[in-house]
Amino acid sequence: MEQAPTETKKARSSESSPQAHADDVDRLSALDDASLHAILYCMPLRDAAVTTALSRRWRRVFPTLPCLYIDSATFNGRDYVADSLGDDYCEDPDRWVEALDCIVGSRAAPVAVFDVEADVMFTEEGWFHDVIRVLCRSGGLLKLRIWNTRLTSCYLLPSPVYACETLVSLELFSCRLRVPDRLTGLRALQSLVLQDVVATDGDLQRMLSRCEAMKRLVMEDIRKARNIVIDAPSLEYLQIHSYRPLRVSVKAPKLRLARLSLCYGCAELSWSFHDNEETDGDYSIAEIQEMFDFVAMEKKEHKRTDEIRNMVAFFCGIRAAKELRLDLPREYSKVSVFP
Repeated sequence: MEQAPTETKKARSSESSPQAHADDVDRLSALDDASLHAILYCMPLRDAAVTTALSRRWRRVFPTLPCLYIDSATFNGRDYVADSLGDDYCEDPDRWVEALDCIVGSRAAPVAVFDVEADVMFTEEGWFHDVIRVLCRSGGLLKLRIWNTRLTSCYLLPSPVYACETLVSLELFSCRLRVPDRLTGLRALQSLVLQDVVATDGDLQRMLSRCEAMKRLVMEDIRKARNIVIDAPSLEYLQIHSYRPLRVSVKAPKLRLARLSLCYGCAELSWSFHDNEETDGDYSIAEIQEMFDFVAMEKKEHKRTDEIRNMVAFFCGIRAAKELRLDLPREYSKVSVFP
């Protein structure tokens, strides 16, 4: 007579069934790299880095993450509670530097997008220069965005940026340009955004003339420059905002849309020490005080500026544009009347 299977045998049979083995499969790790990268993008970078300890599969996913988005609070401890200092406060600058250094140093593939919002470029200038150099020389950096959160100071843009041959998008906020006489990079750049940037006329002309593939150019509140020359054969979109008089000469046969916004009359809020044409050198206390008298600087600037000639020069250069948008407040009309 056949004996009925015991409960133990039934349990063993159930555990060894195909269904049980199917339930043990790590379907998440079986996803392709693009899907796993998408999952990591939904996580804080600090937590995404920890996934390297999950398995051998995950160990090679994070080091190949194409995009790195980093701000001052990215590497704060998990027990950090934002208080009056704000959500973007860096709890431990040394740990911040070490963490990013570890991430960049352990890369298994070039970073395609590097987006940083911080002020580390002041406290760790040499280290930041080295990080940018590694990224720019990796052969795969496509988009670079550096947002300086220390609004009262401008850092010097690391020189490797000017030699990067792979960049297609560059966005800079609150920095100082020192463009070399001979540029070896930026030829592939298609989009350039400069906001609150300190640059001379020569710096801008050397940089813009190199960007032959540039289709989009945005310049807002350019410090020091007075006469901007734009010679861009591929340019399609141009946006300029200025709080002080600015002469802009344009040569862009493919231009489709041009936007010009001038905002006068708010010198105390918009002008800066960097707006002085000569900010390098030693000055007396009286000269320094004069440089910080922004209202007087604004009046002096308007007095020596021919606004009509500036506007005519701009209009003559955008003849190819299909659309023109002007934002000229009442303060502009007051300084633009004929004598």
